[in-house]
This record gives sequence, C-alpha cells and structure tokens, in this order.
Amino acid sequence: HLQTGVLLPSQAEKPKIRIQPFVAYSHKNFEALEKASNQFDIGANWFIDGHHAKVTTQYSTRPTYESADASPKSKGEFTIQFQIYL
Repeated sequence: HLQTGVLLPSQAEKPKIRIQPFVAYSHKNFEALEKASNQFDIGANWFIDGHHAKVTTQYSTRPTYESADASPKSKGEFTIQFQIYL
C-alpha cells in the first residue's frame, strides 16, 4: 500500500479552509485467488475552521471477481464523508 498527500495552503497562512489532495495505490495478492489485484484511490480532504470539521471526497477503483482463477475486473466507487469536532 502506498499513500501520499499534501496539505494546502501552508500552516503559516492560517486560512479558514484548507485542502489536502491525496492519492493511494494498493496491490493485493490473496491466497484464495489466483490473480493479484490493484486498487487506486484519489480524493481530497477539506478542513474547515482548522480541524473542527472535515469533508472527504474520494473516488476508488475496486476489484470484482467472477471466479477464483479469473483476472479481476474493476468498478468505481465514490465516497463522501463528513466529520465534525465539537
């Protein structure tokens, strides 16, 4: 699994809203399946008023298997999450 992101703008500017774009890659090779799979994620965290509220948007590719020996196909998944700190 590999994941990277960057928080914009810099902490010195102290803005009300900050964005953190990210990407991730996963390679999975399960014993029960003959073919390995690869997944990709891309998205962004939106920090509002510091870390008091966060909205995450993410698009992911997920494998679908028809049988244990078939090559996995891929379907897309879009996720939105909201977190608030009181």
